[in-house]
Amino acid sequence: MIDNNAEKFNRMSLERVAEKLKFNGFKEVYLVDSASAAREKVLSLIKINSTVGVGGSESVAQIGLLNELETKAKVLRHKPGLPFDERKKIWRQIFSADYYIASPQAVTYDGEMYFIDKNGNRVAAVIFGPEKVILIIGNNKVVKDKEQALWRIRNVSAVKNAFRMNIKTPCASSGICSECQSDDRICMVITTIMRKPTATEYAIILVNEELGY
Repeated sequence: MIDNNAEKFNRMSLERVAEKLKFNGFKEVYLVDSASAAREKVLSLIKINSTVGVGGSESVAQIGLLNELETKAKVLRHKPGLPFDERKKIWRQIFSADYYIASPQAVTYDGEMYFIDKNGNRVAAVIFGPEKVILIIGNNKVVKDKEQALWRIRNVSAVKNAFRMNIKTPCASSGICSECQSDDRICMVITTIMRKPTATEYAIILVNEELGY
């Protein structure tokens, strides 16, 4: 059953975020109501025969983008089981791609976006390299401020990804970040985009559905 009140509240929150993102220099901001609409918007932005890098994003997976995307573009992404050296080659190729598709782990009401990463390849690519970065943001990623964003990316995003990847970190057992020293730790790098980086173009798609972690 659809909760119309929650849907209305979430849309208002996204509208507020969209306004702040534009104020922060991100002129191409879209607000859509469903995962399917997000998928169609992304596909409409991608030119035929272009190269598209894709990070390990659950949001991208959940909107069902990859199969259609691979029919119109060369998709650069690593797949499970690929040796680490081969993955690094793909990550480096992504820096010269036409597009890069990813998702932040949090966005504040002030329009600041927060990313957390293990190797740094994804957070690097959202800042500089690809000609255009397309970011997909579900309504569950919206938080009040920097403090809530940092809490969320450590205690929600990282923990759920630890579950997904079946890794043996303390947070995978306790469900909360303990700033561990585990060799399997996946939260090595935190990046904040406060304003639009000068040399990179962006399209930001805000989705009034829960997407990703």
